[in-house]
Amino acid sequence: MKTQKKTKSKSVLFIILPYMVLIRGSNSDGGSVLTPPYGVLSISSYIKKNATNVPSISILDLNLYPQEERDAAVLVALETNQPDIVGISMMFDFCYKHLNQVSRTIKEYNNNVVVVVGGNSATVSWNMILPEQGHVDAICYGEGELPLLQLIEAENIFETLINDPTWVTRRSLVDKRVPRVNYLSDLNDLIDVDYELINVEDYSTKEAFSPFSLSSTVNKVKQFLLVTSRGCPFKCVFCAAPALHGKKIRYADVDKVIEHVRFLVKKYNINVLTIHDDQILLNRARARDFFRRLAEFKLRVEIPSGLSVAFVDEEIAELMKAAGVDTAILAIESGSSRVLNEIIRKPLRLEQVKPAIEILRNNNMFIRACFVVGLPGELDEDRVETVRFIKEVELDWASFNLATPLRGSELYRICLENGYIDPSFGIGDLGLHDYVINAPGLIPEDIKRKSYLMNLDVNFVNNYRMRIGDYPIARACFEDVATRHENHAFAHYYLAKSLEALNEDKEKINETMFRVKKIISEDRVWQEYFDYFDVDIKAEINSKLKNK
Repeated sequence: MKTQKKTKSKSVLFIILPYMVLIRGSNSDGGSVLTPPYGVLSISSYIKKNATNVPSISILDLNLYPQEERDAAVLVALETNQPDIVGISMMFDFCYKHLNQVSRTIKEYNNNVVVVVGGNSATVSWNMILPEQGHVDAICYGEGELPLLQLIEAENIFETLINDPTWVTRRSLVDKRVPRVNYLSDLNDLIDVDYELINVEDYSTKEAFSPFSLSSTVNKVKQFLLVTSRGCPFKCVFCAAPALHGKKIRYADVDKVIEHVRFLVKKYNINVLTIHDDQILLNRARARDFFRRLAEFKLRVEIPSGLSVAFVDEEIAELMKAAGVDTAILAIESGSSRVLNEIIRKPLRLEQVKPAIEILRNNNMFIRACFVVGLPGELDEDRVETVRFIKEVELDWASFNLATPLRGSELYRICLENGYIDPSFGIGDLGLHDYVINAPGLIPEDIKRKSYLMNLDVNFVNNYRMRIGDYPIARACFEDVATRHENHAFAHYYLAKSLEALNEDKEKINETMFRVKKIISEDRVWQEYFDYFDVDIKAEINSKLKNK
């Protein structure tokens, strides 16, 4: 029997481009969060497990360094590890501005180092990066595990880059070759992420917005991420997921996932598990098995990617609650059937939402839902209908996201072909939470204001928990917002109202109202918002001052 020839062991350095940015506005969670580099860890762990000649692998996360120290950090990593290959992770468009400097530093140190770039943003901008980046050798299209393993195993790296259709090179661009994703069929090899490659103490993932988050009740939140499937069969207009992981869902075995969770509990004492699957409930039998077995660990479990109401039933809700899911985030997107069917093309019937909410609430869950505002073809009446729908189905909280034409999404193609966005926009020009669509009936500043008013209406002025007298939950929500956004006048005002309803100390209530007064005095926009909802904030503050 002929034995497989081993190639010379290679050294690989992964560099994660800076992505830490401040996100302003109450529709967001308040900013970027420094999370463990799950994608790079997944690739690294897969390579270590499957390479015939295990390479030396190291990870440099530039988010851990101030801007003035990043060049030096790259040079130290190069000197220490002497890599044959440097893989640069570019997950977001706003990372792109750092790519040229990092890749140039690498090539100036050693021009023989092979520099490749991967990640979500690199995949959807594959035809734009190389013409602008002279120090980059190739772009990995789609999932990186198999392509990088093959590159590491190759006797001739550059020959593999040229011949493998997963890699975008200057030659492939000249030949007008369209790249193809090399999907990994068995996800079991991805579950056992090797956190020894990083210092986990450098990271502190923030829990998603919820009145039940542990951050206010325990000394230390030990939160880890988990992805148990890849792919999504749906075709929502604003989503680029199908371009990244395909339409067919691939799953890791539940046995393997539970084994990994057990390891995380034993090794790291985790108390929060964040699951980032796109469609965790689509395979109902698997979902039931997973949540049933997850319950033994007594974790707090969050699923920020959102749940489809079509797959929520009594059994799955009970199992999720027992597993530690206390907050259900629903991916609804619009309260207008017309927008859902004709614009978003999401297979959701609005009449399914209310029964799903009732099931979840019967299991004592806090219920959030995500909505998208400002899609081409959307009308004022659609937004009014969405607000009315949110109140009718009695959501606890609604998150409003401005429609963003992400590269790789159908929305991007529509906006580009119809002139709704500036065709000169380069990678990174579509800033996070910017609204740049200029379609008929959509004026950016107008849409941003209307979206914000929708948020203030349903989450503050007409907050469901306040309306039914559940003041402890309302208070926790307003405190969370006030912590994430310290100058949010409505959060402080309605926090004061909830404290008042709970008969809290008057001095504490007055201090909160003083905070509202200070915010309004420094930013007149808040006074305009109070006026819009006919809230006489000045009179109320003066009244409390007199009664102090």
